[in-house]
Amino acid sequence: MCFRLLPPSSTINDMDAITGASLARELGTSPPRIARAVERLGIEARQTNGRFAFTRRQADRIRRELGVTPRVDGLTQSETMVLAALRGAPLGLISARAVARRSGLSPTAAGRALRSLLAKRLVEQANEVTAAGRAREVKVWHANILNPRWPKLDPILDRVEAPGRPEPTVQRVPRHLRHLFWNTAESQLDVKRAGSYIARRLLRTMDLQGLAWGAKTLKPADWEQGARARGLDPKVKQLAHNLAEASP
Repeated sequence: MCFRLLPPSSTINDMDAITGASLARELGTSPPRIARAVERLGIEARQTNGRFAFTRRQADRIRRELGVTPRVDGLTQSETMVLAALRGAPLGLISARAVARRSGLSPTAAGRALRSLLAKRLVEQANEVTAAGRAREVKVWHANILNPRWPKLDPILDRVEAPGRPEPTVQRVPRHLRHLFWNTAESQLDVKRAGSYIARRLLRTMDLQGLAWGAKTLKPADWEQGARARGLDPKVKQLAHNLAEASP
């Protein structure tokens, strides 16, 4: 399928229109995948001549749907997405499935990319003790920021955006953090119903893994309400305000 800007007779101004080919290059994907996203999202971008021309708003919707993966010499698209996911997880990720969820890939594709990146010494595995109901040793995946290629890779990976995914209907505190809520009722583990309580608990425990998870999951209002808890150190309250500003 060919994507081009429309002639001046188009209803979209030529100076504002974005071609499918240019958008595909920006996102690191193919024009057919752009076309499938257009159909899936129900975007009205097909012109009378059968070609596509996107407004800025339409292009933004496709970016959110497909994510952004700049091309990196020597790396496949999946490897770039996995490396970006690990870059954004300073404490590491404990399984290929966790990497898959963070990167937007399937577990099979994430596992294949991890093995390849391990051979290239761009990622590494370390044995670490984690509390997941009980203390146990697990292998945690990390980005190898000491690799000589890292200084050039880092600014490129910063531009990677994982594909958007719909929010789950019910989101709960993950099992590996349940030890922080050992005396909490099941209803208080529901993020949507008890977000402020969860924020307070995380601020009181100051568990780094818990805070990292909460930063990606809780709403700004949850952190702001959590900051009102009695007895919190002023520095912890300021952390809560910072998390509220940075929350999605």
